[in-house]
Amino acid sequence: MMTRLLFALSALLLLGITTATLHSASASVDGNDRLPDGSTFLSWELPPNWTRTYHVDQRNPQASDQNPGTEEQPWKTIQKAADVLQPGERVVIHAGTYREWVKPIRGGTSAAAMIGYHAAEGEEVVLAGSDVWSAAWQSTVNQDRPAEASPTWRAELPPVARGGSAFSRKNFPKLEEWKKTAPDFFNETNPANDLRCGQLFLDGEPLVQVGNYADLLKTEHAFWVENTDAVHVRLRGDASPVGRDFEISVREQVFAPTEKFLSYIRVSGLKIRAAANGIPIPYPQKGAVSATLGHHWIIEDCEIGHANGIGADIGGQWWDLSEGRMLGCHIVRRNHIHHSGVCGLAGWHAGANQHLLIEDNLIEHCGMLPIQLHQESGGIKLHRVLGSLIRRNVFRHNRNSAALWLDGGCANTRVTQNLFHDTIGLGYGAVFIEITQGPNLIDNNIIVGSDIHGIYATDMARLIVMQNLIANVGKGSAVHLFRAGKWRFRDQVPWEDEQWVEGNVFAGVDRYVQLPNLTSTSLANVLGGRHADAGTPFSLFSEYHPEKNGEYDLAAWNAMGLDAASVEQPMEVVFDERTWELRVKSTPPGAAMPFAGVGVKVRLPSMAGVFEFQQADFLGFPRSPDALHAGPLLNLPLDGTPVKVDPRRSSQP
Repeated sequence: MMTRLLFALSALLLLGITTATLHSASASVDGNDRLPDGSTFLSWELPPNWTRTYHVDQRNPQASDQNPGTEEQPWKTIQKAADVLQPGERVVIHAGTYREWVKPIRGGTSAAAMIGYHAAEGEEVVLAGSDVWSAAWQSTVNQDRPAEASPTWRAELPPVARGGSAFSRKNFPKLEEWKKTAPDFFNETNPANDLRCGQLFLDGEPLVQVGNYADLLKTEHAFWVENTDAVHVRLRGDASPVGRDFEISVREQVFAPTEKFLSYIRVSGLKIRAAANGIPIPYPQKGAVSATLGHHWIIEDCEIGHANGIGADIGGQWWDLSEGRMLGCHIVRRNHIHHSGVCGLAGWHAGANQHLLIEDNLIEHCGMLPIQLHQESGGIKLHRVLGSLIRRNVFRHNRNSAALWLDGGCANTRVTQNLFHDTIGLGYGAVFIEITQGPNLIDNNIIVGSDIHGIYATDMARLIVMQNLIANVGKGSAVHLFRAGKWRFRDQVPWEDEQWVEGNVFAGVDRYVQLPNLTSTSLANVLGGRHADAGTPFSLFSEYHPEKNGEYDLAAWNAMGLDAASVEQPMEVVFDERTWELRVKSTPPGAAMPFAGVGVKVRLPSMAGVFEFQQADFLGFPRSPDALHAGPLLNLPLDGTPVKVDPRRSSQP
């Protein structure tokens, strides 16, 4: 134990985290807290001990920002609390909808002296980037058929939404300049080119923005921005908007300092919605919630939804904004992050995003803007993640990118016990790993339903893909490891690929595994075929062995020394997201998963010795270190018996 602790401390010291910040022996309640270097993920968090508590309660008849901020004489705005709070103090916010951009002016000084923003227990606290809008609607004159009744209505925007506002800002303000540098991503057919950052909501539901009036005539529950002064809407069933209250997004961010580098801030239990932020390229990432280059934030038990651009940003925001400051050490847990136009949770790499703990979140319907591929999008998109743990999250219905995308120099990071469902990744996959030397570990995850690949990686090394279930992906691979060429980092820092694909279960796939060269290994996987049929191929795509490139059946794959101890067992996999139930049925029906990998030990690529990662399965049941049991679920029945697979659970310290 002492040896392991010293190893963990030394690893964290390399990340710039001092031993004085490490207060908890472990961030885990059920294992799967070891990182790829063998160390245990250690938490810096301390139990809260607030020295003073203030109150905000806008519904209290006595509420005033001139009050002392007590429960009996509360403040009316959250910004008043942000102006007053000192390290070690918190504010409790009572029920109501607060239409503010809260801008903290200071952070805490340590884990023992944070600043806290907490929703009152059991009360709904909404922070909105929108205002209520009672518009003077008039029926739009249809220039093509002026005698016919129009299904659309026009209204002048209120002054707060005019010139310089969200409705005058385009998502691509420098489109012509960017077309020259990235013509594949910024083209005339991209339907997001003419969209504005502003949003309209009716009864809490966003209307779909379209780029021109002709599209509005084809689309119900939609709006079009005519110019900086007016909008047109078409409601469902061509209903009239007259007399109905809309919400109109007018604030770019909702909870975000404008002062950089504020740290040790805790945000708990708030519902944060309707930010009018834009697409981050070519401008810095600005989430509805933003650490604004601070470190040691805790964002927990929040709902972050309907951001036009990014739900929450916790990184460097742009190439050169960190000024050499520390980034990372954030805890993001038990949040519901949903309906973000570009990205649910983002972290750019002005510096290393180190020592992140991202757990027990539901991340869904992100990447909803119809943009092209390379806009730093996804359910989660993080750069240069070091010494971090991403576990027990649910990713579903994410669009236009990977659900989880780790990019640009990530190392010693573990992705474990997550559920990925229904990812439309436009050529990537549910999980995308890019430009990383590793080592990184993706284990004990369930990936079911992806439009192309399950796990896709390019320009990377020392990646372990272990004990996952990957099923029902599109015309790609369960695991697709690809080398795009020598132009990305590898001229400066040469590496061997050394990918390891071990103890996984693959079913409903067109290809099991694509490896980038013969320094990579696949081993002890259970091969479930396509639609309950065996015979699914493997493939090699290697610049070093071009004569071997192509598809292989299992016998030919084995002849190259790959997938020893593998087992063929045709099976079908069904996931019901309404009940969180997974059903797996083999042909012929089997009682349990075939026992693959007897006596197989896991060796981390490019590191000496053997390290056992088999701590716990997807649901937290302890694994035996004596053998490599395939798949994320111990004793998974193969007769169609349903198994509940929601991985989220409480993780309070």
